[in-house]
This record gives sequence, C-alpha cells and structure tokens, in this order.
Amino acid sequence: MSQKASTPPLPIWQIAFRPFFLAGTVFITLGFILWALLLTNNLPDSLSQYQPYGGWFVWHSHEMIFGFVQAIAIGFLLTASRNWTGQPGISSNMLKAIVLAWLTARVAWLTPTIPTLVIMLLDMTAPLLATLGLGKTLAMGEKEHGKGSQKYNWPFVALLSAFTIIQMVFHLLLTSQPENITYLMQVAVLMMAAMTLWVAGRVLPFFTRARLQSPAKDLPKGLLEISMGSSWLVIPFYLAAQITENTALIIITAILAICAATAQSYRLAVFYRPGVSKEPMLWSLYLAFAWLITGYGLISIDLIVNLSNPSASVQLPWLHAMTIGGLLSMIISMMARISLGHTGRKIEALSYMTLSFALLQIATLVRLLGPSVAPSVSYVLAISCVIIALGIFLFHYGKILWLPRADD
Repeated sequence: MSQKASTPPLPIWQIAFRPFFLAGTVFITLGFILWALLLTNNLPDSLSQYQPYGGWFVWHSHEMIFGFVQAIAIGFLLTASRNWTGQPGISSNMLKAIVLAWLTARVAWLTPTIPTLVIMLLDMTAPLLATLGLGKTLAMGEKEHGKGSQKYNWPFVALLSAFTIIQMVFHLLLTSQPENITYLMQVAVLMMAAMTLWVAGRVLPFFTRARLQSPAKDLPKGLLEISMGSSWLVIPFYLAAQITENTALIIITAILAICAATAQSYRLAVFYRPGVSKEPMLWSLYLAFAWLITGYGLISIDLIVNLSNPSASVQLPWLHAMTIGGLLSMIISMMARISLGHTGRKIEALSYMTLSFALLQIATLVRLLGPSVAPSVSYVLAISCVIIALGIFLFHYGKILWLPRADD
C-alpha cells in the first residue's frame, strides 16, 4: 500500500515573506491609525485612561522598529536565504512558530498587566527563532556548496542575534533606566538603516539591470568598505557622543556621518542608469536609498548645530528621514517587488502603487518640514499619507500574499 502524500501547507505558510509581509503591513497600518487617533485626541472615551506597556510613546517607538521593520526583515532574510543556498529553508511549522511568537508579543505590548519578564521573553523569541532558522539554512547551503560559500550571508545571522539581545536590553532599561530608551531606539534605527543599505546595495544593481537591460558598473575599489564601514561606525560613536556629550566624540561622529552620506551617495550614483526615473518599481527604491543618505547628512548637521549652540534644541529630524523616507519607503518598494516575483507574477507597478510610493515621499517631506510651520497639522497630514500608502499596498497585495502562485 502506497503512503498517502502529505497535504501541502496553505500558500501563506509556504514561504516566509507571505505571512510577515501581510501581517506586518496590517499591523503597522492599524498602528498608524491608532497613533493618529492619539495625536488628535480622538480615542474613544472608554480608552482615554488606557496606557499600553511602557506608555504610548514607548509603544510607538518600539513597535515601529521591532514590531514592523524587524518582522519584514525576518520575512525577507528567511526568503532570500532560500535563493542564496538553493535550500528549501525553514519548514512551515517553524514559520508558524515564528509568526505566532511575533504576533503574541504585539498583543502582549497592548496588555499592560503582563509582567515585564514575559513581554521581554516574547519579544526575544521571534528574532531568536529566525536566527536559528536562518543559520540552519546557511549551514545546509555550505554543506552542499562548500565551506565558505555563504560567508557574505552569515553576518545577517549575527545581526538577527544582535536584535535578540537589543530586545532584552530594551526591557531592562525600561524598568531600570527609562531615560536611556531613546538612545537605544536611535541605535536600533541606525542599525536597520545600515542593514538596509547593505541589502539594497546587493539587490539594487540586479533589479536595475534586469528591468532596464543595461549592464551594471563595478564599484570603485574600496568604496563598499568605506561606505558601509562609516555607516556601521556611526552607530557606536553616535551612542557614545549622545551619552557623554564629549566634544571630540561629537566631532568624530559628525565626520563619520558626512563620510557615510558622501560614500553612499557615490555608491548610489554608480548604481543609477538612465531610465530609472520612468520606472516606479525602481525610482521608489532609489529615493528610499537617498532618504537614508539624507538621514546621515542630517545627523551631522544636528550634531554640529547642537555643539555650536547647545540651546538650539534640534529635534532629531534625521529619525523621520530614515524611518519614513528610508526604511518604510524601501520596505514598501521591496515588498511590492518581491511579492510579485516570488508568486510568479510580472514585476511591474500595479494600479495606484505609483501613488503609494509618492505619498511616502510627501509624508517624509511633511514630517521633516511641517513641524516648524504647522506642527499639529503636519503630523496628521504625514500619518494620513502613510496610512493611504499602506492601504493601497494592502488592497493590491493582500490577495497576492494569501493566494497560490499565479503559475501554479
């Protein structure tokens, strides 16, 4: 008697990008709606006295990065590792476990009666499981293709491990030194920015060549090392400069930020090809890369202004250049492309996705320039643009991420 073939998992559980792109986008959309209601004092009366774990500001800061950006990064890395290694990647059951851990942590944050230790462990579980899954896939790739074949991919395992540790540090600080949470979140944003530039630098030339059928140029010798080295070095020096307020450290950090902005700009210019501006699926990626570069430039300005005039009280505009213009724009653009390519569909901008990309640029500009003109209006306008952009993505990609491949 022949053994009955096992039933394949539902499409949503067949590959990591599907549940994380879908659930992550739904979560961040609801998160921005909730944040808009808070900023405009429109929460229902029944919730007027409610506070999530850590308070609303801490919740917003944490969940935008660790609730959303980290989830998308996990989905991307666990998907990309299949291509890097030629391996099937994590099982559907492992994927379900990671998604469940991520989702449980999101709910726990909104349940203030849950003990800190429990929320900390829940927050650490998803990146830890993803680290193990990614490491196993890379190890299988090296077993098949030879030791060292994945040497350029192992750093992503270290990065996921670092985010597991940062989650632990975050909760320890929240209970003992909450005044230092801001520093940790700035470090997390800078780490995500550096990782995004690292990944984008690997895929952007390929995407450009594939779409425009034009050969990629080689980067000048040493440019990759300078651009990425300065981007990573900004992180410890910025943290040290903020904590100590040491003049020498501030100057060094400003120089490193300028170096990162300049080298990454040169890198982006090498990637660029005539025709990019006519392709929404490309110019959206290039603009996101440019916003991250802008963030480094604003860091240097922020540091120099505050050094020369301590009473200037600059409000860290680089954070929103990097988070909305850089990370969110890059994520939406990458998800739009990956979701089509990995479901057997033609890679082209779907209806209104060009508007979605454009709204994210508008939101970034409004968030950077608006506070000095009309603070309350600019916040609502920027968030409205983001919510509409996310809604357009979900309208198009909700079914794509849930349903089988187009070529099945």
